[in-house]
Amino acid sequence: MIEKMEEIRLRLLHLFPVDEIGEEILFSYNDDEYEKAPFFNLYSSGNSAQANLVNKYSVVKSNIFCEACGLKTKTLESSLILDTSKLKNRYMINIDGMFWVVSEKMADLMSKWNITGYHFKEVIHRGKPENSLPAYQLVIENTLPPLSSSMKYYYFVSEPKERCYVCGVRGKINYPYLFDKTITKTHTNDLYLLSEWVSNGSSVYHPLFISQRFRKLLLEHGVTRDVRSVYDNNYGSKDWYMTPVFLDHY
Repeated sequence: MIEKMEEIRLRLLHLFPVDEIGEEILFSYNDDEYEKAPFFNLYSSGNSAQANLVNKYSVVKSNIFCEACGLKTKTLESSLILDTSKLKNRYMINIDGMFWVVSEKMADLMSKWNITGYHFKEVIHRGKPENSLPAYQLVIENTLPPLSSSMKYYYFVSEPKERCYVCGVRGKINYPYLFDKTITKTHTNDLYLLSEWVSNGSSVYHPLFISQRFRKLLLEHGVTRDVRSVYDNNYGSKDWYMTPVFLDHY
């Protein structure tokens, strides 16, 4: 497959006046796989720029993660600071691809549903005082176990420069996530972080995972519709996109 993709890429570059050819790797999942998954990777809490904000005010410390490719780690040196009015009627937003902020109504629902594995830190409002809304940084307390040794990784054929052979993180596609079957007995909270690092292109972070129970509650109470692809017609500006994990005994 890799050789064939490279052949197609080179032919396209020869036939058309373009400089680069990109790829996209997509995975589809059936109903049974959604029902059996103990956890889901939360990719986004809304198909909108308003659900994915850039940090402008918080103090963030950057350190070099890999000298070879330049990936960095980012650590908050202060409370999260943002214009909390951006939450408006949203349940949760993401900051810089790695920090999650929930609204008061989402915090209330999580308490009502007895969601486990997290605590909150108050977010500081930056903006007009009259526009301030209660907001909380979601701090995850535990990580999932290491991925299964049977896990397969993928890379873009057309972007070899994106791949780092030193840290092994940059350019690697980590999904579908595969775990040992014991995870269902040893990890019973509703919220976890992936123990492995993932790259967003410039920094590394640990993605957020939610439990099957939490996902069903979100659907049942209308927080999000059941979105199973970034190309679904029902993937709206406030819908959460989640992908299921697999257990290696399927």
